[in-house]
Amino acid sequence: MKIVVFGLGYVGATATACLLRDGHTVIGVDLSPDKAAKIEIGLSPVSEPGLDDLLAAGRDAGRLSADTDVGANLDDADIAMICVGTPSLPGGGLDLTQVCAVSAELGAALKTRDAAREPLIIAYRSTMYPGAMEEVVLPVLIAAAGENPGTRYEAVLNPEFLRESTAIKDYYAPSRVVIGEREPGVTKRMLGVYDHIDAPFFELPYRTAEMVKLSDNGFHALKVVFANEIGRLALELDVDPTPLIDVFLADTKLNISPYYLRPGGAFGGSCLPKDVRAISALAGVKGIDLPVMSNVITSNEAHKDYLAGRVMEHLGPGGSVLLIGLTFKADTDDLRESPLIDLAEALVGKGFDLKIYDPDLKNRELVGANLAFVQQRLPHLSRLLVEDIDAAGEVSLIVIGKGVEVDRATFDSRATVIDIDRL
Repeated sequence: MKIVVFGLGYVGATATACLLRDGHTVIGVDLSPDKAAKIEIGLSPVSEPGLDDLLAAGRDAGRLSADTDVGANLDDADIAMICVGTPSLPGGGLDLTQVCAVSAELGAALKTRDAAREPLIIAYRSTMYPGAMEEVVLPVLIAAAGENPGTRYEAVLNPEFLRESTAIKDYYAPSRVVIGEREPGVTKRMLGVYDHIDAPFFELPYRTAEMVKLSDNGFHALKVVFANEIGRLALELDVDPTPLIDVFLADTKLNISPYYLRPGGAFGGSCLPKDVRAISALAGVKGIDLPVMSNVITSNEAHKDYLAGRVMEHLGPGGSVLLIGLTFKADTDDLRESPLIDLAEALVGKGFDLKIYDPDLKNRELVGANLAFVQQRLPHLSRLLVEDIDAAGEVSLIVIGKGVEVDRATFDSRATVIDIDRL
């Protein structure tokens, strides 16, 4: 295929080199004459292992050229890859100026493209925020091209997951390939450009695809900060952080795994809140600043408030609610620091008619710290509990608070249903 790559920085230069290696003809386009000139002679404008060799091989094969503007390069192209930067604005947002400029240039150039040709696939690899494709990029493209996507062009978000210094390896061995589309299937898996890549393939709505890259990097940053905070605390407590983290990483069942990474309810129980507070207390004693760990409880409390707000949005004054689940997770009768206790408290406090069904509490006699916690937080629990779902009577809202097995068909038609574990 003939592919035009716009933006010849780390992402664009890597894409150009790898596409050449795969046998495609590539035209690199960059406003910088210096970058375009280097690509033209088979040299990388950025320092990245392996790029020079791949670019030189593509040049020698006669499949590489470069330019500083679109010109007529789109007339017979199959794909246009947009790899321009989206740097930070002063307030922290993403600056889409370069993306919009390239989009306007592409749209104008599309007017001369033969409508009988297959639509040009315009693949945006630049990082964008959710809503950018629909609210910013497509309007610019449509205005410049004078027509909607579907005839002369299709627009796709194809986020990259490349790391500097290992970019070529990451290109050929990604964790997954993500395609954000205007409509399912319209970009035809980008004409097979990734068919040789052995990785899961996700075709998603624009907004989900846009959010993937931000979620990834947010988590990566969080992992670095977490490891460093634990390391700082360990050193101050005369604990060698290296073997500590080795043991931590050895747990691939919970620590390094999908567990605890599904959006849903807040955390609770007898362990997590207690131990997070212990970490903060130890840091305080040692005078160590751990901003992330010190705010984990604050974030968890904010999530409880958020969930309560989402539930109450569906209720009018004096509305009736059936809360399914009260313990902090399924298959236990432990109510200590259960976030569902907080939700029940909030609903009762706002004057809603609340009923609670929890099979884990059925015929259970609470004792010890478990009983003391409930007596302090929800002293009238016995009046709220019902034996089964039907005993709750008519309610306007049903909230599934944890992973309780229920027959959705029995109540889907009689009330609005919110499942906290499926936000």
